[in-house]
Amino acid sequence: MLSDTDAIHSLDRALAGALAALCIPTTEFGRPAIVERAAQQAEAAFRGAATARPSKEDASQAVHVFMRGLPLNQHQCHLVASALCEPFREQQGVRAVGDRLFDGLLQQYEAQATSGKLWRLTWYGLLTSYFSFDPAKASKNERDGWSKLREMLRRTWPDIDRESGSGLAPDWIKVMRMESQLLTDTAADKYSADYLDGRTEGVTQLVEDLGIHQSSWFWHSLVLGAVHRCCNFKDDVEFKTRIPRVLELLNARPVFRDQALEIILTRYHQCSSTEVHQQLCDFVVSKDVWRNPKLKAAGYATAWNRVPEPVWQMVLAWVNEANLKLFFELLAGRSGSDSGRLEFWSRYLGQITWTRLIFGSETVALARSNPEIRNLLAQEEGAYATLTSNKEVDAFMMQIGDYIVVEFSKKPNACNVYKTSLLQFDRHANSYHGGTDDLKYGYHPGRAAVHFPHPPGWEPGAEAKLKTIGIYPDKNSIKCKAAGSSSLASISRVIPAPVSTHTTTPDGLARAPRNAMFSIENVLKLVSNYSGARINDERSTSSYKGRLWVEDPQQNAALGKALQRWYFKWSNTRNAWYFPED
Repeated sequence: MLSDTDAIHSLDRALAGALAALCIPTTEFGRPAIVERAAQQAEAAFRGAATARPSKEDASQAVHVFMRGLPLNQHQCHLVASALCEPFREQQGVRAVGDRLFDGLLQQYEAQATSGKLWRLTWYGLLTSYFSFDPAKASKNERDGWSKLREMLRRTWPDIDRESGSGLAPDWIKVMRMESQLLTDTAADKYSADYLDGRTEGVTQLVEDLGIHQSSWFWHSLVLGAVHRCCNFKDDVEFKTRIPRVLELLNARPVFRDQALEIILTRYHQCSSTEVHQQLCDFVVSKDVWRNPKLKAAGYATAWNRVPEPVWQMVLAWVNEANLKLFFELLAGRSGSDSGRLEFWSRYLGQITWTRLIFGSETVALARSNPEIRNLLAQEEGAYATLTSNKEVDAFMMQIGDYIVVEFSKKPNACNVYKTSLLQFDRHANSYHGGTDDLKYGYHPGRAAVHFPHPPGWEPGAEAKLKTIGIYPDKNSIKCKAAGSSSLASISRVIPAPVSTHTTTPDGLARAPRNAMFSIENVLKLVSNYSGARINDERSTSSYKGRLWVEDPQQNAALGKALQRWYFKWSNTRNAWYFPED
């Protein structure tokens, strides 16, 4: 009697002999991979056949026959179905969906569908035409025809669904069974909500399964749906937190960007607080989007005509405020300007209706190595001018009421205020000499409405002179500063109380200067963030001779701005920052 082991071996030999006699390759026997591969190949072939579209040439010939008013056979009807919304050069760009004979063709398709005689692939061709429609390039007749196509597809879908049965069906049939709302005027609502919340997998799969074109009305509906959902939030905070996601969508799908921006900006203007939204501002004023709102008057940024005047003025105020800050913090600060001018003119911010930056050649050259200046020039492209007289000086123009104010970045240049109607230079010129022939002609007595230099304590006198021509600080300027609602206040740092002693730190540095609004630890921490920058404390621990210096060979603009907020001054002779303790 055979043991179990011997019996198993005997059966193996018998099976191997039987397989050899049948000529079956034993290495593959019992493996499902062969069957799986065959099934996958068959499924791929089925999917390809279920979504096959005729060539554009064949479809064009069939459309030409249809638009000549000639009868179509069944094959020609099939060819036309997938090309109803395609513009053909032979037809001067006209599309069959807007043709006078289109209603009759739709009735023919519907009659065949309800009687079970319409090829399923032909109905799929009608569906692809429906999704390929581009409303941005359509006539009224074509838009009406597309609406009729949607209604016909909605009515005949149950017939196609029923005919497909419960067996093997192509992917587009499966999609339509789950997403029948695609044939309604709320087709993209579901996907708009998902997109706004960052869920994009569903729409990506839908686009692949149905072959939705990039210029399809579907994207128009999805984008505007997401925009409307964002703007329908009654709570301003909820609305504003969704804006970055909407901007991402507009960046990816820019074809309907202008209409979306019009809605977003109008809603933003309705917020209780319209302080600058930096991402929205940067996006809309980009040279590839609506450009700088200052260019509207010059006719170079006509997209701003899409929004009401108050909305344009809101964004213009954002840009003006940014220009004011950048000029006095980045440009004037680099030239050793007193920090008080930014604070002074910020009190008039609500009245500034126009600004213009005028760059010296040194600033233009510095843009190659300084990213902040490079970004500034890019944002002001088409709006800024250049100075030819002094390469180290920049200028800043702003309009307040009926007056143009001209400030310069570097002392001892004074501020000149000119009556707009009497202005003796073109404020829209591409370049200026920068001397008494144009920007500084107010240097001559009686030629400027107001003229004042910037000696220590200049602010009260300047304010008094401006009042003589009817320019007063904003009514809420003090309130805004106290509440921290302005962007100037929002960038301020919370700093420790003044330190009045001169004991030394573990680093060997004396403590902060008398009445300074910072501690020496603050300065140490700040300077450590910038390569090459260092503190040079030349003060004596027994007397108050010498100064506290911050040397920055790279002249980093961000470091300069931070030091200016602590009232450090720039020394042109040493190319370094110092605290004016004396």
